[in-house]
Amino acid sequence: MWRSLALAAALGTAVAAHAQQEVEVPKTPGWELIMRCVICHSVEIAVQQRFGPQGWSETLDRMIKYGAPIPPEDKAQLMAYLLRHYRDPAGR
Repeated sequence: MWRSLALAAALGTAVAAHAQQEVEVPKTPGWELIMRCVICHSVEIAVQQRFGPQGWSETLDRMIKYGAPIPPEDKAQLMAYLLRHYRDPAGR
C-alpha cells in the first residue's frame, strides 16, 4: 500500500513539473496541428527541433508512419507552420 502511495505521489509531482515546463507555441495558422503531436510526446520535443524543408518533411513522414493523426491534406499547412517558426537557419 505504501509503495502505491509513494508511486502516486511521484507521478503527481512529475505531472505537475511537466505542466510547468510547457512551452507556448505561436498562435498563427497551423498552430492547432502541433497539438496533434502531443499524443506521443510533449510540445517541447516537437518545437525544439530546427529543420529545413527536407528535414521537416522527412520528420513528418516518419511521425505519420508511426501513427501521428496528420492527414495528407494537413501536412503542407503543418510544414508551413514549422518552417515559419522552427526552421534551421542553415536550411537543412
